[in-house]
Amino acid sequence: MIYNWKIALTNPYFRNRFFTSIIILSVILTGFASLLAYIETRQGHTFYDPILNFIKPRDVSDFIFFVTYSTALIGLVYAFLSPYRFLHLIQMYGSLTLLRIVTLFFIPLEPPITIIPLRDEFLTNIFYAGNENLKDLFFSGHAATLFLFYFFSTNKTLKYLFLVAAVAVSVGVVVQHVHYSYDVIAAPIFAYIAYRLITKFSKHYHNEDLNSDKV
Repeated sequence: MIYNWKIALTNPYFRNRFFTSIIILSVILTGFASLLAYIETRQGHTFYDPILNFIKPRDVSDFIFFVTYSTALIGLVYAFLSPYRFLHLIQMYGSLTLLRIVTLFFIPLEPPITIIPLRDEFLTNIFYAGNENLKDLFFSGHAATLFLFYFFSTNKTLKYLFLVAAVAVSVGVVVQHVHYSYDVIAAPIFAYIAYRLITKFSKHYHNEDLNSDKV
């Protein structure tokens, strides 16, 4: 793994795009955090959701937190084993976050009336500036991120793991009424768009990754 990174970083074509991608992702995440603070202050729309009306809300925050971040950690380790794979992931996640910025800005929503706020210390301290954020709705970031790992992975075992985790978290945020069911249904669609955008325009890295060490 270390050898692969040393070789990749000696390639100026890879090195320039890698550090540029990190900088762009940092800018996107900074803007995303500012947007999240803004959307909490504006009035949004409330949707009728027959699925939520059918499900009695339950607090499954611990389950959502554990599945989301343990799976994401596995995905990051898997990606980091190949520099080309890791570069792809950075670019895909940046694209996914940009899509969330667009949808959150243009689709103002109020949270479900029966919402049980999600306890997520990572989001609260990093992106929510210590505040409770209830309007980070369309589309579900938890579900979309895990679906992105599913589309991104080329390992069959991990692909199955990511899919199970994505579905489990999707069900969890609906059970807790953190999201409308529409937010969750849209998540894999936008995750696939982010995945396709990068694989379409980064064929050089995709081809090299296929020939690198698969895990």
